[in-house]
Amino acid sequence: MLRHELIVLWRGSILVRTHRHVLIPVIAVGVIFQGIALLLAGQIVRHPLPADVMLLAANINIVFLFALMFSRAMTASIDVIYGRGDADFLLASPIPPGRVLAVRMLGVAVSIAAPWALLGGVLANALAVYGQLWALAVYPMLLAEALMVAALAFATVTALLGRIGPAAARRAGHTLALGMGIGIFILGQLSRFVPPEPLVRFWRAMLPGPGGGGPAFLFARGLLGQGVDLAASIAFSLAVFGLAWRVLAKPFAEGAITAAAYRPPGRTGAQGGKFGNTAFAALFAKDLRLLARFPGLISQVVYRSLTLVPVVFILAGKFTAYGGMAVVLPLLVFLAGQLGLFFISVLRGTEDAPDLAASAPVPAFLPPRAGIAAAGYATLLILALPVLATMARAPAMLGPLLAGLAGVLLCNLTLGLLLPIPLVRAEFGKTQTGTVLGLILGVSVSSLWSLAVWLIVAPNPFAWLAPHG
Repeated sequence: MLRHELIVLWRGSILVRTHRHVLIPVIAVGVIFQGIALLLAGQIVRHPLPADVMLLAANINIVFLFALMFSRAMTASIDVIYGRGDADFLLASPIPPGRVLAVRMLGVAVSIAAPWALLGGVLANALAVYGQLWALAVYPMLLAEALMVAALAFATVTALLGRIGPAAARRAGHTLALGMGIGIFILGQLSRFVPPEPLVRFWRAMLPGPGGGGPAFLFARGLLGQGVDLAASIAFSLAVFGLAWRVLAKPFAEGAITAAAYRPPGRTGAQGGKFGNTAFAALFAKDLRLLARFPGLISQVVYRSLTLVPVVFILAGKFTAYGGMAVVLPLLVFLAGQLGLFFISVLRGTEDAPDLAASAPVPAFLPPRAGIAAAGYATLLILALPVLATMARAPAMLGPLLAGLAGVLLCNLTLGLLLPIPLVRAEFGKTQTGTVLGLILGVSVSSLWSLAVWLIVAPNPFAWLAPHG
């Protein structure tokens, strides 16, 4: 049963559900990463860090990975409990319900640990080549953390599903990942906005001290290969996993944790609606509603809009590096391309009745045009304020900016119709609409348009790199 569960999760992963040939470039990238890791490991061995600094770095990674794993585990838990809709069939089979729940929890744990184990494994493998065998502890340590995270995620999801529903529970997971992503970004930018002295004091206060940091650094010490702490971390994770399984086994067996356990609130009449005006207006309103209902809308938009952070500081006059106002335009153009591709991909992925739309008494070109209009409208709505601020600060740059925005939106919206990026997992028996090729081409198109606009407003865009005599 566990083997079947892992196969189902593997088939639903982004690598397999986009295109089978995508594994070839992924393997090539993995080989390149392993080569880079060997060079990095050589530097780490030749220039070792102090023990307390290593512990602090390991603990920060453990905390960040916990939050990111938890967000992914919540989404995976919702999928295996609510999305598949097969719990009733399994509960009617002769298989013990507790075994079904344990297999699904184990499957989620393995699925959330695998990408991080592969990512951290390249450096661990490289360090092991140099004789640092303690680095191989990353594999059991990440699996132990994933077991604990999966157990907590299942407990959280089962508590949320009956109260707020699967869509809101999925949004809660996305929001957690969003907060952690913003936290990582802020930590990386602290040196730009915080004076050196308070920053040094902050990091010194975070150090574990001579005693190794106590229980708060238990998982960090296990990650660094300290045998007793590694065994204690694994034992603690197994205890949490076993406790969660024991608590959830009974309600799962009783059918309380299934797709049928949630009933959406609201009146029956509120579930319908009537469109007015033209067919284009109805399609446009429908597409905007699809965008608003996408569970990861806010988190994905905020992730992509992190390029607005330097834009805001430059427009406010607080940041003048990298060319000042000249760099604002390519950043806005790149963001427009990525947002446009994201929105049109959401519409392609969430359209669950394309045959019904195709049979409507409207011209065949109307639904795609309405989707392009809705995605473009959502993109321009987000960019309206920074574009107006740019126009106020540098009116002469408005022409190249508008030309770049129009060009990148036209290219990426058209690209998204043909090759949407993989955002929505296809339902059982249906074809996946997203492809990693669309993601690669979309980033490339956005980069080319950004570079073109940058060269127009700053013929020598890298002049800030030249030393000043």
